[in-house]
Amino acid sequence: MNTTEYREYHESFMMNNHGSTAIHAFLYLLFTVQCSLFCALSTKRSELLQYIFEYLFIVLPVITALTILSDYIYLLNCILTTMLVMKIVQNYSKLKIRKTFDTKNYFRTSKIHSISLMRGLTYLITVFCILAVDFRSFPRYLAKTEKYGYSLMDTGVGLFALMSGLVHKDLRSQSLGSILKGNVKFISVLICLGVARFISVKQLDYQEHVTEYGVHWNFFFTLAVCKFISTIVLYYGNNTLVTSFVLLGIHESILYLGLENWVFGDTPRNNFVNANREGISSSLGYVSLYLFAAYIKSEIINNIVSRYKVQMKLFFLSLIMSLLSVTLNYYRPTSRTLANAGYCLYLEAILVFVMSIMYFLEVLFQNKDLQFEVPLIISAANSNGLIYFLVANLLTGAINLSMRTLFIPSFETFLIQNMYMVLTLLLVVCLKKKGITV
Repeated sequence: MNTTEYREYHESFMMNNHGSTAIHAFLYLLFTVQCSLFCALSTKRSELLQYIFEYLFIVLPVITALTILSDYIYLLNCILTTMLVMKIVQNYSKLKIRKTFDTKNYFRTSKIHSISLMRGLTYLITVFCILAVDFRSFPRYLAKTEKYGYSLMDTGVGLFALMSGLVHKDLRSQSLGSILKGNVKFISVLICLGVARFISVKQLDYQEHVTEYGVHWNFFFTLAVCKFISTIVLYYGNNTLVTSFVLLGIHESILYLGLENWVFGDTPRNNFVNANREGISSSLGYVSLYLFAAYIKSEIINNIVSRYKVQMKLFFLSLIMSLLSVTLNYYRPTSRTLANAGYCLYLEAILVFVMSIMYFLEVLFQNKDLQFEVPLIISAANSNGLIYFLVANLLTGAINLSMRTLFIPSFETFLIQNMYMVLTLLLVVCLKKKGITV
């Protein structure tokens, strides 16, 4: 194959993916969450040994679970669940569960470890997947779906919008002008990255999938639009949860009334809107995700109620969102491309369920005799997430341009993926040690 033939082959290899089931896709994320929680509750070592320990118990398991051991994800989750339960059993006498959850909801530090952990994990999983998807060892059902379905990479895309909302700061005490001015830098960076990605893909004749976001659009633009609109809505809105559902209802209604047929139709891409209909049409769904995550954060940091009430609210909300997601999927199939209601409810169910587990363990293990700390690797990725993601994209491009990844044997693939993860993590670890955050 020449370069053009290989690019077309690569693009065709990625097409027509229908993903997996909702539970199966979620289990790959849950496994990574459990690995990180095990490290968060483990005895801390000297810094170098701690980094090695975390790589062996978080990063390496992620690589193997998403490639060579992907068929054993149920067993892997059972093993990690057993290990976490053993952690609780070993420390049961120190936990004082009833007393701990009857007290007011407060945290020992200004930063909520659960939120930091979830955000860092989102970066870690996404960074690995954007390279791994170009190799044959990465199962196709984990890659992004074409139109409808569930997959791990579909979940990762939505988690980015959720994480943005989960770290949103309440700025209503400031003027709207100062808020917008403060967001200009971040939004400008996202737009510049989006433009740079578009230009580089075209100039390097890099493989691309137009039906993912459109001809010119990419997820950097979606994040910029999401951040801008969500900031304004949160400034004026009082009930974030209701606003999130109202916007999602409007979005789903517009899709039902014809937007979905237009997105998946054969309309010529003869102008900017038609050319980028996938990315533009899904933006309102991602705004809804952002607002929902902002609401979850407000509930987690609510220090007026008891921890027990926060825990119960998270648990019941995850149950409700799961039931809504499953029910809606029967009538309106879940679609990441559309960011429709089924997709958003599925992601919201995942977020609340995972946060309820993290919140439970963080609260339970935060007394003086125990510990719940964000693993160093996750903390480093969280501190410079944008740089981490950008460098990973550049390195992924370099790897794809220097070799035909779909033809690389399994052992060499495993080595490349590990070298890639070591290099990208080494960068953010060094930046964190030097106190540099962007």
